[in-house]
Amino acid sequence: MEDREATNLCQSCRKELECFRAGFFDRANCDEYEPMTLQELVHRDQFVRALIVGACPNCASEETEDCLDDPTLEDDTIGRCRDCGAYWCLECGYLLQGQEMHTKCPHWYICDECRETRGYLDPVEFTEKICSDCEHWDDGCLIEDPSECDKQKLYLCPFEGDISMCPRIQDFLSQQI
Repeated sequence: MEDREATNLCQSCRKELECFRAGFFDRANCDEYEPMTLQELVHRDQFVRALIVGACPNCASEETEDCLDDPTLEDDTIGRCRDCGAYWCLECGYLLQGQEMHTKCPHWYICDECRETRGYLDPVEFTEKICSDCEHWDDGCLIEDPSECDKQKLYLCPFEGDISMCPRIQDFLSQQI
């Protein structure tokens, strides 16, 4: 395949998005569909794991994965190390112990308490309750940089995008060491 911008590639067949404009919405109908080889799939999965899950905070192994496909957890915010068996929160890095694996990370209780006391909404609630009535909403936010939205600053936790920067969560994590 010739070099093309990654943004112009179809994730199903790795060809130009022009196929969709031509009416091919199903790869079974696309003459250009070329499935990824097993080696390509393994390489892609390793890259995604390294990028999203990262190394194990317990043993530094790169053999990690999220727990979305784990039938007992089904949680993509929990990481698992294939080498040492550690489980941890992918959002704050907290190492889960014993039965904690089958509940939510303790940082969520901090977030829940903050939402109750400060009136913050979670992003889904914000979109449903605030955005749908906003003058800058038309089947999506029309503000060029949504982080500049005054309503976001009022109704969403300022650490929503990176909870590791939250002073209360930092304090909680420092007490775990």
